[in-house]
Amino acid sequence: MSNFEQEFLENYLKFGLGSMPKSDIDALVMHLLDRFGVNSSGPLSNYSNQAVSERLKTPVNKIKKLRYDAALKFGGRIEDQAMGRLLAALANATLESDGKKICLIIEDSLAKNWLQGQLKNNQIIFDYSFNTEIVKVSTEGLFNVLDSLFDNSELEIFKKRFEEIKKQENSEKRKNEFKDIVKKFAEGAAKAAGSGVVSVLKTHLGML
Repeated sequence: MSNFEQEFLENYLKFGLGSMPKSDIDALVMHLLDRFGVNSSGPLSNYSNQAVSERLKTPVNKIKKLRYDAALKFGGRIEDQAMGRLLAALANATLESDGKKICLIIEDSLAKNWLQGQLKNNQIIFDYSFNTEIVKVSTEGLFNVLDSLFDNSELEIFKKRFEEIKKQENSEKRKNEFKDIVKKFAEGAAKAAGSGVVSVLKTHLGML
C-alpha cells in the first residue's frame, strides 16, 4: 500500500466509515496530492495553482480553496503550516531594484492571510493592489515581522548580510545576492523553529 493510500484510509476511517463529508474528502485528497503527487508527477505543492488547475481539470479558485482547507484540516499545527509556507515564499522572494522593498509572490491563501495579519499587527503598510498574490513590503517592515516570528540569531545574520549587499551598486548583482541570503535565512529559520516547520518548507520548495 502506498503512502497516499495509507494516509487516506487513516484519515477517512478515523471517525467511522462514511462519516467524512465530501468537502473534507476533497480537501484530504488535495492535501495528499500536494504531498505525494499523481502519476509520478512528484508533489503538486511544487506547482502553481494554475498548473494544478490544468492538471486536475479543476477551476483555479477551487484549487485555492481546497489547498486552504487542506492546510487547516490536515496540515498539522496551523502555526507550523503558516510559518513554513511563509518561509517558502520568502525563499523565492525578490528584491526591488532600489533595494527598499521585498516582493513576495504568495499563491497560498493560508500563508498570505497570515503574513498580512502579522503586518497589520505590527502596523506595517504593505502593497498588494496590483495583484493580490504579490505582496510588497519595505525591508524594515518585513524585518520587524520576522523578528517577532523567527529565531533572532538567524535573523541577525540575514540582516547583517543584507546590509552588506545594499552597498552593491549594480542592482542585478544586488538582487542575485539577495536570493542567496534569503534562501539561507529561510532554511536556517525553519530549522530553528522545529521539525514541523522544516517539513512544510521542504514540501513547498520541492526538497523532499
